[in-house]
Amino acid sequence: MKNRIITAILILMYTVGVIGHSIDITFDLMIALTPFTLLFTGGLVIYGSLQKDSELIKWMIITYIVTFCFEVFGVQTGLIFGSYIYGNILGPTILDTPIIIGFNWILVILGSAMIARRFIKNSFIVVLAAPLLTVLFDFFLEPVAIKLGYWQWYNSEIPLQNYLAWYAVSLLAVFYYVFLKIEVKSYLPIKYFTVQLIFFLILNITL
Repeated sequence: MKNRIITAILILMYTVGVIGHSIDITFDLMIALTPFTLLFTGGLVIYGSLQKDSELIKWMIITYIVTFCFEVFGVQTGLIFGSYIYGNILGPTILDTPIIIGFNWILVILGSAMIARRFIKNSFIVVLAAPLLTVLFDFFLEPVAIKLGYWQWYNSEIPLQNYLAWYAVSLLAVFYYVFLKIEVKSYLPIKYFTVQLIFFLILNITL
């Protein structure tokens, strides 16, 4: 029942988000609510997914720290993802990097890893395949994020380096996920990944 309620909230909020971003009168409100929406919906998914499994908690903490550090280093140097800067849409920052960004990395990678595991039994193939899903997610995220002011790329071009870095960073996280032999019983991370992907797919058309 808890998971069904959370799923319904996710669908409702991102449906409202699609409509709100597509209407001029509510566009600014949707932008202002972006960090709160990510924190609230992501928090619900984590709450519904956590179990008496210290390994999952360990994975989340370490993945957050590592991905956030990669983002900080990337923003400051341009050596990981390419040259980009964050806007002020995603909330409070540390070293010009939104605090919430590592939070979304956790959920996207977890969802992709769980999807891969549903269809692939070989752990080695899972480690290689799941990052492809995160890259696919970023492919549809990037144009929308730029239009909404989440971040901007130097010369307004998304470099191939960005997608290669997404794959590499996700590969490390998925490898650690598989290494810890984590088994998440809830399908909420998969639903979150899917709902967000559909959200960005639609906004690529409507914006």
